[in-house]
Amino acid sequence: MASFNTTKVYLNTRKRRTMNNKDQMMSIYRVPVPLVNEKFYFNQEAVQVIVYQKIALGSRTTLNVQEADMASVHLTNKRLIFLAQSTSIAPPRDQHRFDTCEFRLSEFRSLKTTLVRKKRLRFDIKTLHHGDDIRVDIKFINKEDAVKRRDALRDYLKMATNAIASSLTPNESLRLSTEDSGLPSYFEAIHSSTHTHAPSPALSPPAYH
Repeated sequence: MASFNTTKVYLNTRKRRTMNNKDQMMSIYRVPVPLVNEKFYFNQEAVQVIVYQKIALGSRTTLNVQEADMASVHLTNKRLIFLAQSTSIAPPRDQHRFDTCEFRLSEFRSLKTTLVRKKRLRFDIKTLHHGDDIRVDIKFINKEDAVKRRDALRDYLKMATNAIASSLTPNESLRLSTEDSGLPSYFEAIHSSTHTHAPSPALSPPAYH
């Protein structure tokens, strides 16, 4: 399931050029603290993220929506992480704005990716937690190569989930599928909308960061 505002982060600095391209100024950005033996595959700033999480509560279900207008996305061999990147280091006060959001790849039961218009990517995720159904909408912004970076994230995520699946026993591997079944997700069903599914990406992602 999605875990909000629990990811440990540290602050880093870098130099950025001003508008006149002569002077440089320091800026602060946030980076996830890596877990033991965690390797980073993909890091990208300037994305907008909306996370829709359907949570089963006994016989009822509730829909939790969290978003970040400016965030970074980080993919490792263990997690998919989104960090809000704002001019303030204080966490957002709006209850529907997340500070951090992460997914453990080992908890994925199925993953469906969809290209939604230019510069946008959608993940429909089912987890091992009964009743959980998650949709993540990502828009890549402020980048001339946004489409290439979007496609790279999609391919790297499939590579990471396939690596986890290959390490499981045959019975366990049944729990993780990255193939598109052609069936509508929970969110597609309740909104009665149709989407064009992207072709299955290559197993080897492009060498792009």
